[in-house]
Amino acid sequence: MLRNAKYVWSQVPLFRLIWPFVGGIICAIFYPEISFLFLGISLAVLLLIAYSFLRRFRQWSGAFLMLIVFSLGYVHTTLLTDRLFDDHYSKSVAPTGKPTFMGEIVSDPIARTKSIKLEVSLSHITEKETIKPISGRILVYLQVDSLAEKLHYGDILAFNARLNPISAPRNPAEFNYQRYMYFHQISHQAYLRSIDWKRVKQGAGILRLAHRTQKDIIHTLQEHGVNDRELAIVAALLVGYKHHLSTDQVSAFASAGAMHVLAVSGLHVGIIFLILNMLFKPLLKARFGNYFKAVVLLLALWGYAAITGLSPSVTRACTMFSFVIVGQIIHRHTTIFNAIATSAVFLLILNPFYIVEVGFQLSYLAVLGIVLLQPRIYDFWKPKYWLIEKVWAITAVSIAAQLATFPLGLLYFHQFPNYFLLSNLVVIPAATVILSVGIALITFQWVPLLSIWWGYLLYVLVHWLDLFIAWVEQLPWALIQGVDIGIGETYLLYFLVTALSLFVISKSYRWLPISLILLCVIEVANINETLTQRAQSKMVIYCVKGHTAIDLIDGKNHVFNADSALMEDFDKMRFHIHHNWWKYDLNDPTDTLPGLLKSDNILSFNGQSMVMMSDSNRIVKDIEADILLIMSRTLQHPLDLLNRIRADVVVLSQNLDWKTMSYWENELEERGLRYWNMKDKGAFEVQF
Repeated sequence: MLRNAKYVWSQVPLFRLIWPFVGGIICAIFYPEISFLFLGISLAVLLLIAYSFLRRFRQWSGAFLMLIVFSLGYVHTTLLTDRLFDDHYSKSVAPTGKPTFMGEIVSDPIARTKSIKLEVSLSHITEKETIKPISGRILVYLQVDSLAEKLHYGDILAFNARLNPISAPRNPAEFNYQRYMYFHQISHQAYLRSIDWKRVKQGAGILRLAHRTQKDIIHTLQEHGVNDRELAIVAALLVGYKHHLSTDQVSAFASAGAMHVLAVSGLHVGIIFLILNMLFKPLLKARFGNYFKAVVLLLALWGYAAITGLSPSVTRACTMFSFVIVGQIIHRHTTIFNAIATSAVFLLILNPFYIVEVGFQLSYLAVLGIVLLQPRIYDFWKPKYWLIEKVWAITAVSIAAQLATFPLGLLYFHQFPNYFLLSNLVVIPAATVILSVGIALITFQWVPLLSIWWGYLLYVLVHWLDLFIAWVEQLPWALIQGVDIGIGETYLLYFLVTALSLFVISKSYRWLPISLILLCVIEVANINETLTQRAQSKMVIYCVKGHTAIDLIDGKNHVFNADSALMEDFDKMRFHIHHNWWKYDLNDPTDTLPGLLKSDNILSFNGQSMVMMSDSNRIVKDIEADILLIMSRTLQHPLDLLNRIRADVVVLSQNLDWKTMSYWENELEERGLRYWNMKDKGAFEVQF
């Protein structure tokens, strides 16, 4: 058994080497400043490996090779890290300047309520009549107008802008958008009015053509009766355009465990491959037909990948199928693990920052789970009937993929869909049919009567799929939500899943005690976390633009005070507030707590008192308080308030205008009083 395992491991050399390569990439992403050190280490390791082959230390060659691959991953990543370049815009632009930039649109413009969002790759800067080349990407928000709505991928813009750094999270446990954009090598953003920019050149190129093709396909769907909710689903499923999806649709698919259908992935590419492989099968009868078929398949797959946005999951699938196609031509066979590793290395060479993208991680974990676990799960039962066998096959795939991805899903999305098996039994076959009908509609759109029928059939199929997903979402306990785990717990869960899988697959009882130990470690960590949460007592004043929100927390119970507009805004509550509730495992808000006293604009909790001032209340007598919260421009003059209220700390809300904020800060600094500027520092927390 051990000899067989060593033989299998020796057959996947690239799969073995990818791990140190990935380790070097991750190290470079988080610690890029030590690149010269690693260049030196790489050279030293190369010398050592050469020495080891010439002398008697040959047994260490494997370890040295791992160090070389690690160093290559590190150096490669630093060489592709934009902010390390000497001409990066962050090293050329003054924080207070507003120079003229020139750059290319490198994302599909997204229409929002009050702006159009796009990414721009900068090429030049003009400052004091001096033009010099620069590099780097920024986020740009354009004022909505007719010209902005006509922009496309690849257009060249000239604009005047002050670049502002993307801010860090403003609230505890809030999604770290700054780090998310950092992983996309974007650190600054700018808002442009209509008079601040102009298009100086219309774009060109293959990627622009792919983006235009995507828009044309969506327009074709609309012309053939696919609109509203159905259009949003088809656009996401067929060409990866998800901007039409509403919040309730995304929530419904997430609750049903079917979000993978809305994100074009290996499933979609596999279906496209099977359809095209069947359509072009007659080419094999012609002379050199196998070569012609391979070229057509490769062009079709990569063309589809370009239209859908070249996401990591699609590129990974296209790369793997490309190796399959080429392997069939040259009559070479490789293991699935080497194919997976080759596609991953290919992507990471193109963009090493893929390694920190959720889609990349989930895609490869799902594939590894299916390859390793699906055959073993499927072998547990051999149905006699064809239909039951197909149902069991889909079920085995769903279980394998879910086992491989659910810890990461809990880490990133804090939820688990309980009915994923039920939804996948319908969603996977439905996606296959919808993709086939969608391709038929796009192919035969020029045939009037046939295209009308294809359009109607597509609408009906998607409409019923939407109804089914909504039904699954309404089932009792459809979604476990609010689960909060850290990176350490995620690793423990993966170790546990691995140990249990090895126990079931190998039927070796040595994995059982390891599984039990891991389970005990996880449980001890949960107990310790629960005890900490039960002892917590704090107040949080959240930083939400345009709103006031205050949490008073005692154990797992809390009172949440906020204006009705915020409480009714699901997206804002989820982004700014809910993650903190999940982190501390808080129950639903209550109306009162022991030790809480509220009267008009004064709040007292666990021996701490806070006075809240706005434009609708006044203070007529002297007050001593721990906290003075200035929620907006006050009815009373700041000097009058400071004379009447003696507070340990003054909290200045993010909703204060710049002039009022500056006045308060100057006055507080002159008096030597402590204060907290929420616009600069974010939420204010007090531990009791």
